[in-house]
Amino acid sequence: MALIAEETASVFDSSAIQRGDFIRAQYHRWDEPHNGLVANVTDDTIWVLYLTDIGNVSNFFTIRRKEVEEGLWSIQWSTDMETVNTTEESEDASDEEDADADA
Repeated sequence: MALIAEETASVFDSSAIQRGDFIRAQYHRWDEPHNGLVANVTDDTIWVLYLTDIGNVSNFFTIRRKEVEEGLWSIQWSTDMETVNTTEESEDASDEEDADADA
């Protein structure tokens, strides 16, 4: 019997999203998305620095891998502001909206 079991687990791709990237994210319970900068990326969490409505105050929110997998987040991010990447969940939602608009 092996002491260590090998498992395959999903993680955030640190080559796709990195510290300093611009990000626009909306949690499913929020009324509107928040814009910010990626402060840190680990296998399970993205920390985002964003400005609040109060002057000279900044804050963080976290995006958890499991919540992204469950479709609770709509996320767009960019390294250079020319190429904008989106999560598959938000792409599916925009495709549905386009289909509804065409009907």
